[in-house]
Amino acid sequence: MKYTTKTADVDSIRGGLRYIHGVSSAYICWITLFLYLYLLSPYFDLRAAVLHGGMLSIALLLGSHPAISLKAVQQVPLLVTLIVLCLFCLYNLTVFIFYTEVFATTFLTYMIQVALYILLGYVLALSLMRKSLDMDQVLTLCFKLVVFIVFINSLIILVEYNFPAFRNFIESMLYQPENSNIDYLTREFRLRGIASGGAANLSLFHGTSLILLQALYVKKKIGFLYFVTASVTTFTSLLFIGRTGIVVAIIGITLFHVLNFLFSKEKLSLRRFLLYITIAGIVMAVPPVFAFLFPENVLSYSISFLYQGIEGVQQEGTTAALARMINIPTEWPKLLFGVGVHSGDFSLRRSVDLGYMRMFTALGIPVAITFYFFVAFLGKCVYSVTHYKSFWIVFMIIMFIAEYKEPFIFKGYSARLMWLIIGVGLCYRYSSWQSIDKKTASDSAR
Repeated sequence: MKYTTKTADVDSIRGGLRYIHGVSSAYICWITLFLYLYLLSPYFDLRAAVLHGGMLSIALLLGSHPAISLKAVQQVPLLVTLIVLCLFCLYNLTVFIFYTEVFATTFLTYMIQVALYILLGYVLALSLMRKSLDMDQVLTLCFKLVVFIVFINSLIILVEYNFPAFRNFIESMLYQPENSNIDYLTREFRLRGIASGGAANLSLFHGTSLILLQALYVKKKIGFLYFVTASVTTFTSLLFIGRTGIVVAIIGITLFHVLNFLFSKEKLSLRRFLLYITIAGIVMAVPPVFAFLFPENVLSYSISFLYQGIEGVQQEGTTAALARMINIPTEWPKLLFGVGVHSGDFSLRRSVDLGYMRMFTALGIPVAITFYFFVAFLGKCVYSVTHYKSFWIVFMIIMFIAEYKEPFIFKGYSARLMWLIIGVGLCYRYSSWQSIDKKTASDSAR
């Protein structure tokens, strides 16, 4: 069954994922498992070995669709994207040749990961394109599963906080690296659920999920009860993950609704009015309810700084600490060409967190800026073929803002989601399954 419009299945999908045409319940379970392993990428401790969930997800997707994977790597849009990524790697290697003081492969590793993430998105898109799903139907399916995965992980985190025995059970299944700076088994306010890690990385992903819930509800893809339950649960989990997601959620939700209101043809509706009232009610209810449910030390660590405005943000200290990491050298060759190391420190004496500084040291300022423009171009490919425009703009803005804190455009849960969707967008922007099939048939005839 072919669809003539991007919203042809709105009514059918509203009732649940099982009503998406051409997608069985078994296939939905399969994609859910893939997205969970791919996005949260947990390391399972098997005692004798460590099972990497991310690697398992790659084998799951590519192994289940070998023919589609082979066709994907033959597609010009994907090949061109991978070639551009290789050019950035080649430039980085060239800098190594002329600046041989330190050799590090961090940047090259990130580029390989990005290429793989885009490939997975492309293969996933082709597999669903065969089922006659268009871009927005694929995104709706993926987004609903993403918020469901985050919702379940948030529930696990809250249960872990309230029941230490359950926390011990969960952590016994997960691998804890010896060099990790957070012991999730004993650290009181640091939990991760069933994920590879927590802190700012997981916090950013959970915060992004809160924005995604707004988009799904506005587009009538989820019901009101599920929207409220998942939103409250996910936001509460941020108390025990990290503060980054709380700030991201506040800024992102505000920006999303401003853009959505400007883009929407239906400025006023009962659904939109109910959403705004609900958000306002949750915001007003959070301080007294949280004060009743959680001890003062939890709140003072997680959200108290927000009540003090700019002064509270300054006292929190993260912004000032990141600002101190900015160290621009006076030697113009280093600024122009970089030092070849994704460390963030031009003197190569230490490593800093700032993502932009890391890119400047790896590629130099001009080429680093070119790379970020390339990322923006790939983001525009998604923007041009989806009706989730408000969310996508906000998501990309948040990723570029978060890059100031850490190289989140390359690593982590939100980055994996972004590059996967970019792969899907490239496929739907420039490819069609019919043309691929015709080309394959033509090659076979020869």
